[in-house]
Amino acid sequence: MSEKYIQIGVTALRDPATGDFLPSVPLYIKADKEAEEAEQRMFNDIGKDLARMMRKYNEARAEAMNKGS
Repeated sequence: MSEKYIQIGVTALRDPATGDFLPSVPLYIKADKEAEEAEQRMFNDIGKDLARMMRKYNEARAEAMNKGS
């Protein structure tokens, strides 16, 4: 059975000669029950945050449209 991993981010080193970023490399952790639950909570949290930001954007847009009329 193959092991499952969860990507938790990316990292990139800098080129010592130029200071530019080298290609990024994904960071993984081994998936266990705790990691999968944390991943699911993060998906739920980001969904709520994006919905809140979209609602705020739509309210500001509607207010701006009303002022323009």
